[in-house]
Amino acid sequence: MNIIEDILNSDIKRNNNCFVTIWFTGLSASGKSTLSERLFLKLKDDGISNIVLLDGESVREKLEHYKYDTNDRNEIGIMKSNLALDYIKKENHVIITGIAHHRETRDKIRKMFPHYYEIYLKCDADVCASRDYKGNYKQAINGKYNNFVGITEQYQESNPELVIETGNKTIEECLSIIIINVKEYFNKINHKK
Repeated sequence: MNIIEDILNSDIKRNNNCFVTIWFTGLSASGKSTLSERLFLKLKDDGISNIVLLDGESVREKLEHYKYDTNDRNEIGIMKSNLALDYIKKENHVIITGIAHHRETRDKIRKMFPHYYEIYLKCDADVCASRDYKGNYKQAINGKYNNFVGITEQYQESNPELVIETGNKTIEECLSIIIINVKEYFNKINHKK
């Protein structure tokens, strides 16, 4: 992919800046939007004003002509990453949410950023289905969706910086774990300056 090669060779990759990209990944209804928004607000409250949240659902609403097949999902992941790079060039930290169910795609995205922190919200599909207020899991189980991650497509696990099992923890417990670990990562990056 030329766009990936361009980014890997770009000034943003070579530049030793300290702006962090945090990517929340996991099944639909695993808690990505809720926890990323809470983290965003907490970091803002703690004085990190130069931070942007790119929520997968919000971005998806603006890209209505894209489908839910693997190619379109991967393309949207790269688009969100490019948008994040634009924000990083403007000296912002970025939080991104997206299912990004293919390991290879997440690996490509990781290589695009100098400081990347991936949080995998691990949650069984049956728990996610019980949280799904939109009814998408039910439709997938009934055969109306043939590209639904967790039902008809597998989520490929890898080695993220943080794994949280959201099916057996409260939002507050998950958020506490995330805040502790993200702040440690920010401190580690800042000490490398």
